[in-house]
Amino acid sequence: MLLAVPVRADMSVSGKALQSPGIKGDDNREMVDVSKYPWRSIGRLNRNGSHCTAVLIGPDIILTAAHCFWDPRRRQWSVSSAYHFILGYQRGAYAAHSRIESFTLGGGQITSASPETPLVEEDWAIARLVTPLGKEYGFLGFSELQEADVGAKIDAGLTVIQAGYSRDIAHVLTADQNCRIESSRRTSASTMLLHQCDATEGDSGSPLLVREGDAYRILGLHVATIFQQDGASEGVALFAGSFRKELAALLAKQTP
Repeated sequence: MLLAVPVRADMSVSGKALQSPGIKGDDNREMVDVSKYPWRSIGRLNRNGSHCTAVLIGPDIILTAAHCFWDPRRRQWSVSSAYHFILGYQRGAYAAHSRIESFTLGGGQITSASPETPLVEEDWAIARLVTPLGKEYGFLGFSELQEADVGAKIDAGLTVIQAGYSRDIAHVLTADQNCRIESSRRTSASTMLLHQCDATEGDSGSPLLVREGDAYRILGLHVATIFQQDGASEGVALFAGSFRKELAALLAKQTP
């Protein structure tokens, strides 16, 4: 269990932000070219003026944080038709979009039987797009790093790239391209990566990427920020290796 109280980086909401929780020291976010690889596979998941980040992992499948499908006002799970996935979004313009056909929560959760948002360690979901945008814009695969090797990689100075649509600069895709994974926490459901990427509200569902050869691959999924008593903060990401097998099984069931 985490020792600090988690503050979820929930879907951003419209309105003027007085501060940006989740920015750790200097703000290292940089705007990236949404027409280029790998950024063209990362998009905004929009619903009624709020948003999360999501990433294409198949021709018509996106990965994001499960709590992005939770309606905090009604205290219930939203309907898939309320969402749009937007690719190449920058300052009001975009390259492509699709409605969401359906979504599936990770960790064996069932929307009709889940009266509240998921635990942080189970906070992932996949969604199927009506339009298979990944066929044209590409999609990202997963790192082959094994769970047993995570600790050694962190000790050796593991760094990642995090990219998302932050609440305070919601109309451009930004990336923190050299942020540290500080430690990991193992729970019964998953391994959580505690990181120093500058991710705030709106970044929920954004991928943590590593370069493996010529490819960018998904190492983790940013889902929350936690705050220590001294005011310092750490990002929380789910290690992708914790749910790769379950994800593969879900996709196999959904294949026509």
